[in-house]
Amino acid sequence: MNSKRFRPIILAGGSGKRLWPLSTKERPKQFIPLFGDLSLFDLTLQRVNNRDLFKKPIIVTSEEYLNLVEESLSKTGLNVETVFLEPESKNTFSALVLPILAAIKKKEVERYMVMPSDHYIQFNKSFYETCTNVQNQFKSEALTLFGITPNSPSTEYGYISAIPSNNNLKRVKSFTEKPALEKAKLLVKQPDTLWNSGIFCFYGSWLSESVQAKNPDMFSLMLDLIPTEDLNQLYFYPDKEKFSKLDNISFDKAFVESNLQNFVAILDAGWTDLGSWHSLSNLQKNPDHGLTLYTEGNYPRTNKPWGYFEVLLETEFSKVKILSIDSNQMLSMQMHEHRSETWYITQGIATVTLENQILELHPGESIVIHKKEKHRVQNFGDEVLEIIEIQTGTYFGEDDIIRFEDIYGRKDFH
Repeated sequence: MNSKRFRPIILAGGSGKRLWPLSTKERPKQFIPLFGDLSLFDLTLQRVNNRDLFKKPIIVTSEEYLNLVEESLSKTGLNVETVFLEPESKNTFSALVLPILAAIKKKEVERYMVMPSDHYIQFNKSFYETCTNVQNQFKSEALTLFGITPNSPSTEYGYISAIPSNNNLKRVKSFTEKPALEKAKLLVKQPDTLWNSGIFCFYGSWLSESVQAKNPDMFSLMLDLIPTEDLNQLYFYPDKEKFSKLDNISFDKAFVESNLQNFVAILDAGWTDLGSWHSLSNLQKNPDHGLTLYTEGNYPRTNKPWGYFEVLLETEFSKVKILSIDSNQMLSMQMHEHRSETWYITQGIATVTLENQILELHPGESIVIHKKEKHRVQNFGDEVLEIIEIQTGTYFGEDDIIRFEDIYGRKDFH
């Protein structure tokens, strides 16, 4: 049984830029306590604390996040195999290949499961069931990915097309990078099409040999980063100068898309990558998830003729609000002197006027409104329109509005 267990490689170096200003370079989204006092990284550590499936995990992160990692390890009480501390971000290819090469140098031959630390999985039991399926049908000379059955034509994820079969592990036919909306609408209509969760499994020696054959120069550079002694140290700091020579490339681009032996297992466990304000807002709406970023009543609700808004987050240089616009209502035509705004549509269909353009935006889409640009949003649909509004600038008062048209006859703040 021991030889069948996976060695988890937990990737925890991302900066979560799409959730700015909640997620910052100093504390990216995987380390933010979104679920009471627990972060996504904490939940990931807890998830791999299953001795039937997993060995002690390897953590790959930035050296800047060592204190945050140690906080979580102390909180969860989980022992780890190694913490790889990158001097700079070089994307996911080097982040997961380097630990494999180090393990092989220690004469360890293992099965690996790579997983991001900033994704949310609601049902660990279902996750374990999928892991067990992969464990029992393990492909020693192939890559096995975890795919998610789409529930919408999302543009936030890559897609996997599988060859139809009744097997738990289906052979992959093709990959599609994050598509435009029209392409996504076509993809979700196709059978055996899945979102790519970013979780995958492989045999360490097989991956090492495959990487050496595909990319011998990068392989040699990474191999040169592995020390000849002290291989059992808990913290591994790669040489900065040598590390800087590595290509900045994702594992998908450098390996997965050109690999000929790929399989996919369907993961039905309430997965989301929480990669945008849209996905975060959707998770918040279901109290079963326990998301505590904001709860109704935490911030005063300001009622307006068109609906209401709530302030979710405010810093010196930014402000985040949720706008809830009732059916057949609209904001005034307006502009701002001191701030720009980005609107993320999370529910309904927004008809946005921006200067002389009229645009229709759907959930998952966004638009940037710069200072001094005339703009308005209208809700012609039957359901409530919800927008996450992120303001950036030097002043965020409700009096920074120049109003041009207003159906409610107001001349004061919007």
